Amino acid sequence: MRVWSFAEGRWNEGEHAGTPLWFDLHRADEQALRDLARRFALHHLAIDDCLSPYVHTPKLEDFDGYLFAVLADMGDGSDGPLVEELDVFVGSDFLITYHDRPETPPAIEALYSAIKQGISVRPGVSGLFYEVADRTVDAMIPRVTAMAAELDDIEDRIFTGSDVRENHRRVLARRALAGNLRRLLTPELQFLLRLGRGEASVVDRTEIPYFRDVYDHLLRVDLALEELREDTEVALSMYLSSLNNRLSEVMKVIAVVSALALPGTLITGVFGTNFDNVPGLHSNWGFALMMTGIFGAAGSMAWFFHRRGWF
Repeated sequence: MRVWSFAEGRWNEGEHAGTPLWFDLHRADEQALRDLARRFALHHLAIDDCLSPYVHTPKLEDFDGYLFAVLADMGDGSDGPLVEELDVFVGSDFLITYHDRPETPPAIEALYSAIKQGISVRPGVSGLFYEVADRTVDAMIPRVTAMAAELDDIEDRIFTGSDVRENHRRVLARRALAGNLRRLLTPELQFLLRLGRGEASVVDRTEIPYFRDVYDHLLRVDLALEELREDTEVALSMYLSSLNNRLSEVMKVIAVVSALALPGTLITGVFGTNFDNVPGLHSNWGFALMMTGIFGAAGSMAWFFHRRGWF
């Protein structure tokens, strides 16, 4: 657990009595979280949400004297962005952030770095809550942009016809991921809009415009994800069109081969009838003339097809 205190207009590491406090905890700090719950009278259902192994939908709950917010935090996974949960308790004189993994989330780490370097951040607990929310949203933008760039690369691969099945799988995976991200972010958009309207009494009035700014940033992410889903539909259409074109090429080759074999099938069928008076049956030149006719007809048809541009 890391503790910061707000004194003399800035946040300083360590706990100092009589000052607003920021506690940052992770899974290994379960007992410390329960101690803070008793200290600040936090509701046990909110604590249970923090300690649950499942990722919860973003939400904002207004308890008596404090807020409990579940923010969506986007990290890096093995197959694209990974959505994680960042739990935040906001009181009049305390802020508690909780995350499951022992690794500090990028948004919190960026805030640590800014404070240590003396970069100005919004004052007070409400200001710090804004900084956390803003950095979690801003961390999503480059990851969504990377997803769009990857989709462009997949479309190029579809055009060149390389590894078609794998590209199809990746397009479907990106489409599903974009849909899941949008479903998760929609509730967060709603409660950020509430904060931007000043519906939370714990949040200082001076911070309301800043939460509207966070809402605008998240709305941009949501629109980018919607555009990404539309782009995946285009990529799927391109894949199906490419597949149909390749199938047409295969069918054209099969049709040409069948057409070239048709004269030979006809001639051999005629000369293969069980009649004794078939012309040329007993001639020494009969077989040679038959083969010449077969290859001559097939060659003439091939020349005609090539002149017409059929293959």
